Amino acid sequence: MTAKDPLPSDRLFDVYQSLFDYNPDAGYALDMEGNFVLVNDSAVKLVGYSRKELLSMSFVSILPENQIDHTLQYFKSALNGNQERFYTAIQTKNKQYKELCVIVLPIFNKSEITGVIGIAKDITEIKKTRLELIKSRSQMESIFNSVDICLWSFDLGMKRLLNISPACLKIFGLSQEEFIKNPVLWKEFIHPEDMDMVSRKQTELYEGTSLEYEYRIIHQEGTVKWVSERTIPMRDHTGQIVRFEGLVIDITQRKMAENHLHHMAYHDTLTGLPNRRMLSERIESSLAKAQLKKEKVVFMYLDLDHFKFINDSLGHDLGDELLQVIAGRVKGCLRKQDTLSRQGGDEFAIILDDIDLKEAYEIADMCLSVISKPVLLRDQEFLLTASIGISLFPDHGQTAEHLIKRADQAMYQAKGNGRNNFKLYKEEMETDLTRRVLIGQSFHRALTNHEFSLHYQPIVNVEERRIIGFEALIRWQHPSLGFIPPSEFIELSEETGMILHIGAWVLQTACRQIKELELKGYSDLYVSVNVSARQFEEASFVKQLMDLLQENRLNPSQLKIEITESTAMTNVLDIIHKMNELRSIGVEISIDDFGTGYSSLSYLKSFHIHTLKIDQSFIADILLDSNQEAIVKAITAMAASLGIKTVAEGVEHLDQLIFLYSIGCTQMQGYFFSKPLPFAQAEKLLASGKDLFKDFPV
Repeated sequence: MTAKDPLPSDRLFDVYQSLFDYNPDAGYALDMEGNFVLVNDSAVKLVGYSRKELLSMSFVSILPENQIDHTLQYFKSALNGNQERFYTAIQTKNKQYKELCVIVLPIFNKSEITGVIGIAKDITEIKKTRLELIKSRSQMESIFNSVDICLWSFDLGMKRLLNISPACLKIFGLSQEEFIKNPVLWKEFIHPEDMDMVSRKQTELYEGTSLEYEYRIIHQEGTVKWVSERTIPMRDHTGQIVRFEGLVIDITQRKMAENHLHHMAYHDTLTGLPNRRMLSERIESSLAKAQLKKEKVVFMYLDLDHFKFINDSLGHDLGDELLQVIAGRVKGCLRKQDTLSRQGGDEFAIILDDIDLKEAYEIADMCLSVISKPVLLRDQEFLLTASIGISLFPDHGQTAEHLIKRADQAMYQAKGNGRNNFKLYKEEMETDLTRRVLIGQSFHRALTNHEFSLHYQPIVNVEERRIIGFEALIRWQHPSLGFIPPSEFIELSEETGMILHIGAWVLQTACRQIKELELKGYSDLYVSVNVSARQFEEASFVKQLMDLLQENRLNPSQLKIEITESTAMTNVLDIIHKMNELRSIGVEISIDDFGTGYSSLSYLKSFHIHTLKIDQSFIADILLDSNQEAIVKAITAMAASLGIKTVAEGVEHLDQLIFLYSIGCTQMQGYFFSKPLPFAQAEKLLASGKDLFKDFPV
């Protein structure tokens, strides 16, 4: 062994050599200048250089620049006889950055330091994992301390909170310190009405059940809050529950929103009374209870007399105020347990539980009395009356449907008896069926005797400030039954098949009368005719139209066909085919009452329709209901994007007109402009040149 060789030469060398060579960590020896003189396989694998390459290199050559001074410091210390442990980094042959934990020792040869020997452990992945854990823990702590959720952990053995997040202060009004000092302090803030329920849940928790439930608390400041709690029992390896992990969320805003939505869904927006939906649930509940307890239930149907006249003549705003006053008066006549519901328009329903007829009559009398008292609004005095129909459970029916129907029949009997009175249902009131049969038997005679007539409601273009067409509406004046509304006979005529004959008469009459207007100089008008599903489905329908146009020498643009959404969706392929035929001859198609049916928007383009008629149900409350407003805006925008015109039906107020015009809907019809008129009056309206837009500022 030469003097320059730093390694010892005694018999232990072989043992040391073996420990060095097979060490899983990088082993190396350096001379006094820092050159590698010995490396093991692990070192070769770590740095990526071959053994030959390494033995021709200095350790400094594999150090990143920022590690050189730091590492040299420990190398020199080892050359001074010290054992050092430190952290550094190297750069491998393929430019990878490796973090190392290094131990270096001086090499003695006959008491003379001739170099250093070292072991370097690759801690790159360990350090990376540690940093990720630190980062993750930091993130978790940040979340724990910042979220509005109260997170907590309770140790059952020690009977103490292990931790609780700062959100406890916001939710309960108590600090972390207060909760840690007294872990059951939260129970003092549970709403008294929810205490029993929470206690039951706690029992389930200790039995090992995971919980998720909602309850109310009283905040430190006195406000009532809703919270949602989720708690999980944690078990040890033996299955014993050792702690609870839970969270508490403030759901007050959500509950308020839910309550608001529930109230909107079950209450009338104008009067705040229960609506049809709630009435349906209430009456089912009342009947079930009455059946169980053998009690009586009285159902009343109340309708204000001639209220439509007030709406039409004085406006719906005033009418709405009157309805609010009347609703308040009627409610004051009822007992606490009774239900008063607004059914729509001027109709109200009343449920009286566990009551006899004598007391029910007294309540009906009180209702009529308070309704008939003068109402002073806007310096005007109004006198109203009402008609009330009464049905009794179980005498007049076992189901809600029967009771409602029979109270309605009794109410119409009260109206027929002079109004301002009430009637109890009697079996002889079952005249509806007789009337229905009579109507069904009268269709043929009505056509022969000219009992049908058409009324025309103007359709206007607000932008052009003129009438552009009319919608033809059928009317029936029966010789014995009097006026029969379309809602009463159209459906029956469809059932009997007479709709084909009646519909043909409507088309013939409308074409003839629009031709009469053309001959009198009104050549730029069209007539829009409602066509039933059965008519439209007829194979000869398009040919019938072509014959009518030719017979009356009408331009196809003078006739528009209206079909409902449900008609459009009955047989889509056939409907599309017929619409294409109509389009080819120049007859335009309108979808009536759009938005109330179930048509797919994807079919609108396929149908090649020209006009969407926005149903009056959306227009009525458009200025009061943001949902209705949004629907109308959406329909108008969608139609515009598809190149489809829109006509708003049921426009009755100037404010509605202004709003519709502002969103781009320029074609409208409704009582604001004119009610449906007999043909002669419609002609007079045109001849008079009456300004239907005198109140419209644009």
